[in-house]
Formats: sequence, structure tokens, C-alpha cells
Amino acid sequence: MMIVTELSKGIKLYLLVGGRGTRLASISNGIPKPLMNIHGKPFIKRVIENLSGFDITLVCSNLNYEFFKDLGVNIFNEGDPSGTAGFLHKIKLPKSFYVMNGDTYYSGDINLDADRSTVFVAEEPVTNDVGYIEGRNGKVEKFVEKNPDASGKKMINMGIYKLYAEDITIPDKLPLSMEYDIMPMVNLSYKILRSDRFDIGTPERLERFKAWCV
Repeated sequence: MMIVTELSKGIKLYLLVGGRGTRLASISNGIPKPLMNIHGKPFIKRVIENLSGFDITLVCSNLNYEFFKDLGVNIFNEGDPSGTAGFLHKIKLPKSFYVMNGDTYYSGDINLDADRSTVFVAEEPVTNDVGYIEGRNGKVEKFVEKNPDASGKKMINMGIYKLYAEDITIPDKLPLSMEYDIMPMVNLSYKILRSDRFDIGTPERLERFKAWCV
């Protein structure tokens, strides 16, 4: 279970579930990947239960709103898909809030408190299908896209952000990428977490999570 301390209790958390899930298309039968059945329970329900204490809203799009609308949780439909940060154009920003990918489950007790805009990372060997950051002394210097030539241990972007509205400038365009349109304009810190995580973006990773849940 994730730690929810006094600094984060009740804070708005936006779970991004608007993706197309193309890498799971062969086994999903058109169902969005956060709704994939994991031993009788949708994956996204397991994620939400693991985030007890936050004020959670799912961010979806016209592509998949019909799938999520009866899930019994707060939902924001951004309309046409507009990238991982496009929804920021369409909401009234809370003073502080979290953004998290809805296709990833984090295990273990981890502290998500941060008193400044922060991206949470893991120090581990890089693979060619994940992005990472470069930085030092707790400050982010650069976001690096998926790089097939990368090697060694890197600070892997875990897809969790704590943001303060006063730090954010939102470009007047759509679509918007969190990593490459919003973050470069934020005086951003990073915090290293130690947690197992399960990204169900491929059939192999989905099966790994199912096995872990048994």
C-alpha cells in the first residue's frame, strides 16, 4: 500500500487512462488496458485501491469514455485525445496535484510527499522502451525519450508527478506532452523511489503482474 502522509492526504490525483493501448490489441478485444481483468478485478480498480487517501479522478477521452463511465469513480472526459498533458488546458488547476499513469501499479510503501514540483524516478538499468531523466543534486536537467542505444543505470521516469499550479506554464497548443511540453518549462525536482512497479503495456508485462497477484 502506498503511504499517504498528511502532506498528500486528500490531494487531487489525476490518473491518465486515455491511451489507445495498441501493444495489447492482440489480447484486449478492444477493452482499454486499465480495464484488463486481473483475477476477477479490473486493473484500474487495483490501482485505485492502492492509492487510498488521494482524491482521484480518471482522465479519459472520447476514445474510451464509454468503458469507464460506469466504474463508480470521478471521471474527466477530455474529449478528443490531446496527449498526456492536454487535459491541463481544460481544467481549473488545483493549487497542487499529482498526475500518474493509469497503466502502472506500484507495490510497497512509498512516500509521495513533495513540497515542490517533482518527478518521481527509480535508479535502475535502462531498457530501450522507457524514458529517463538526467539531473543532479535533486534538480532535473533533461527528459530523455526512449533510446535503443541507452545502457547502464539511469533515473527512470516512473510516470508520477507532483505539481504546483504556480510553477506551470501551459503552451497554447494541442496535443500536449507532459514530458516534452510541460516539464521543460517547470523548475522541476526529482525524488528517487524504491518500489517494484508493474507496467501492463505489453502482453508479457500483463502476465507478469497476473502472476505477482496470485
